[in-house]
Amino acid sequence: MKTSARLLLTALIATAMTVLSGCASHPELRAYTAEETRQLQLEALQRQGLSLDEYEQRRLVIQRAGSDQVVTEVAERSSSSQG
Repeated sequence: MKTSARLLLTALIATAMTVLSGCASHPELRAYTAEETRQLQLEALQRQGLSLDEYEQRRLVIQRAGSDQVVTEVAERSSSSQG
């Protein structure tokens, strides 16, 4: 009887470990929000070691992303540099 109890206990532990390891290896996937994406971009920008001027310029682009103001500024820069 001791042998069958040990075998049952071993099988139970192995099953529990398998179930728990399966749950731990599959995190819940979800899309990043716009704010989270912007924050990740700013954090990546800080790690690039840019000059202060270039850092500020890129930071402003990231912060203004998605707004009409960025499109207007880019269009104005393009037209002023062409002619």
